[in-house]
Amino acid sequence: MIHQLIYYSRNTVLGGDRAMLTNLREIVSASQRNNSREGVTGFLIFDKTWFLQILEGERAKVTETYNRIARDSRHSGATIVNVQDVSTRSFPNWTMGGALRTLEVQEIYLAHNIGTVMDPSRLKSAQILQLAIDLQEFEQAKRQGQRLAS
Repeated sequence: MIHQLIYYSRNTVLGGDRAMLTNLREIVSASQRNNSREGVTGFLIFDKTWFLQILEGERAKVTETYNRIARDSRHSGATIVNVQDVSTRSFPNWTMGGALRTLEVQEIYLAHNIGTVMDPSRLKSAQILQLAIDLQEFEQAKRQGQRLAS
């Protein structure tokens, strides 16, 4: 069994889009190093106000990872939406995938009934998980397209 934890927290990073993108890259890069070592996979959704994240792996490693994240000063008010055991990982190939909310992916948010302002406290865990899966699929399709074009 794979332990899956979904949470959201308030983004406390200051600055414009460039600072946000730089910060997302730093977070994803550090997460990939840590998670690879711990056997944790997942996906991070990120906008100017919120972080939404899915973590998957062994129960102790997922709990340890979440506790470390909850202490990180780049966000506050970490709130667990759902914890469950699942038979397979939703993000087996991502030590940590990440998607910054941009105009390019706005259609995906709208398809999940998430308008301009996202309120994670109103989202169900299944909705967050499906949003992450759809964003992951978009990223993979984009990368495939870049590979085919080169």
